[in-house]
Amino acid sequence: MTDTGTAPSAQHSHRFWHARQRRGTGAPIAVLVLLAVVAGVVLGVEGAAHPVGLGIAVPLSALALSVVVSYFLWLDRWEPEPRRLLLLAFLWGATVAVIVSVVLELLTDEVLGDGVTLTVTGPFIEEAAKGAFLLVMLTGNRRREFDGVVDGLVYAGITAVGFAFIEDIGYIAQSFGQGTDTGVTTVVLRLVLAPFAHPLFTSLTGLGVGLAISRPRERLRWLYPVAGYLGAVGLHALWNGSLTFGLAGYLIVYVVVMVPAFGAAGLVAWRQRRRERDIVGQQLPQMVYYRWVSPAEAGWLASIGARRAWVRSVAERSGKDGVKALRGFQLAATELAFLRDRVQRGVGPPNAYQLHEELVHALLVNRAAAVTAVPINPGAAAPVGPEPPAAARPR
Repeated sequence: MTDTGTAPSAQHSHRFWHARQRRGTGAPIAVLVLLAVVAGVVLGVEGAAHPVGLGIAVPLSALALSVVVSYFLWLDRWEPEPRRLLLLAFLWGATVAVIVSVVLELLTDEVLGDGVTLTVTGPFIEEAAKGAFLLVMLTGNRRREFDGVVDGLVYAGITAVGFAFIEDIGYIAQSFGQGTDTGVTTVVLRLVLAPFAHPLFTSLTGLGVGLAISRPRERLRWLYPVAGYLGAVGLHALWNGSLTFGLAGYLIVYVVVMVPAFGAAGLVAWRQRRRERDIVGQQLPQMVYYRWVSPAEAGWLASIGARRAWVRSVAERSGKDGVKALRGFQLAATELAFLRDRVQRGVGPPNAYQLHEELVHALLVNRAAAVTAVPINPGAAAPVGPEPPAAARPR
């Protein structure tokens, strides 16, 4: 990488960016350990009466839901969320959301009966318990990591995966206690046909919250999360209600409603991911203009494929430290592009200029740390020429 400015030493720069990320995640290790212990206790309670079923359910559920997690990680490629926060989301779904839902649903069972809880109050309770994590994400340092629709979809989806993991294990473990045929049927219905069900429901809430925070100047932006939550509850209730009509009702709702809804949600997610790519592409010429990146580097930053090739090239020549610095550079460039786009659209955060200064500094110091990168274009990407922002162009 060619140097275009003065920056702190490579050693200092490496410490600066990664220490900043650890401080800013808002997910203390002690909290993660506590929630992990609680999740283990919940699993132990679920499997106490059916240990054989538990031994079958855990690996099968983990395998099926790992595919769903991979999808959300793919969606999160442009601006990856801190792994610690994603783990916090998963553990929230697997512990807080599960425990709150179980307690409240047991109480409503006593008053209203099982059928009402399954089709009416249950969806309201469970979607509120899962969606509450998005409110947690809007507090403290975590708010810095939550800035749009993709983030809403990712955090909501991972939280729902944690919830589904525990719920699926419970149902499957119990079903094997009723016989192998019942167990296999439950596995097919929950893990083969519908591992995406809970993430799909809660993603509607995440979509609503993401739209609200990306439109801070709209007076009625609070309607987005409300509409998303009600949509999640409605789809969840319809799904649960189909079970009361037997396998035929389940399959009809699955084909007529769930599959199209999943396809529509996937299309929205894909369009939002493309939008993130386009934002980076639009901001890179301005970053070249200010000499924060070179034209060649901007070309490598413009696509995920080129970024991967770049990381592989650096890994072969510079090892682990070079890869960390390069990834820090790529992440800082992406976050800077998103921040500049929000400011230019008039929806930047109150401390936008402070964040801008931090990100420019992080970009430059990580750039210096990755100076041993290969001087050729590993991704065969076209260089990006400089272009001043609209405010700086001559009239």
